[in-house]
Amino acid sequence: MKFAGKIKQGKLTLDDNLGFRDYLRLIEGDVHLEIKPAEKVRSPQQNAYYRVIIRLLAKELGYTEAEMHNVIKEKYEIQSTKQLSKPEFTELFEEIKRWAVIEMGIVLPNAKPTRQSSY
Repeated sequence: MKFAGKIKQGKLTLDDNLGFRDYLRLIEGDVHLEIKPAEKVRSPQQNAYYRVIIRLLAKELGYTEAEMHNVIKEKYEIQSTKQLSKPEFTELFEEIKRWAVIEMGIVLPNAKPTRQSSY
């Protein structure tokens, strides 16, 4: 499981401290904790494309956009899409598109390529 946070003056602050504590209650025994610098997070273009996907799925399935976003987070075990790196967000798009077409017959549009970013 991944949890994002910040280190300032040697102190760690997690973005989702409650979620982290809840997760700790689910496990017992030996663990491995790795802290490393965060990769650059998703681009504004990726975020806009994600909103398109969420909006289309929500409309098709009868959810609100917020409900559809929560369905996606639960299905793919994501605490927050805000902390996904660009490659992680791209992989999420591909997984959502495969799920939509295979499980529900919904074909989602591809992202519009831009000169400055790649998906």
